[in-house]
Amino acid sequence: MESDNKKEKQQTSDSPEETNHHEIVAEGNAQEVDHQQAAIDAAKKAEQEILYIRAEFDNYKKRLLKEQDTAIKMANKSMISDLISVVDLFEHAIAHSGKLKAKEDADTTNFVTGIEMTRSELIQTLSKFGVELVGQVGETFDPLKHEAISEIESQAQQANTVASVVQKGCLLHGKLLKPARVVIVKASS
Repeated sequence: MESDNKKEKQQTSDSPEETNHHEIVAEGNAQEVDHQQAAIDAAKKAEQEILYIRAEFDNYKKRLLKEQDTAIKMANKSMISDLISVVDLFEHAIAHSGKLKAKEDADTTNFVTGIEMTRSELIQTLSKFGVELVGQVGETFDPLKHEAISEIESQAQQANTVASVVQKGCLLHGKLLKPARVVIVKASS
């Protein structure tokens, strides 16, 4: 019986060497689990960084496309500015053609009509490219669109309105390219 008890004790109680072996195996398993968890955490972090970089790249691409679109729209800026000066010349010619039309000479009337049609066609062509002319008599003065070159007093017109347009201005795709040069009605004192 004693021998049976000894065998049971030997089977139930591990020797110090076996205990160390089990502890080492358990520590090894724990370290392996820690390494696996660290690898999983690193993979998740790398995935988040990749998503962040991809989003940054998409934003960069969108910003670049927007800048490119704006550059294309504004590429004709100087040419359009020069053409607005041509529209002004047509406006002045038409403004001074009233006396010629009054003569009722067919050739003169046809000539003036041709100038009016050319001016109208030029304005339509410019509008196809995103140009909007600004500066009309009677509209409220807007310092964002108009450049006041003079003021006059007038009882017939409302204060702070455009009395006359010296030179048309224009917007190109909604951005001011050239302000209209105007004479405004000043407020009565």
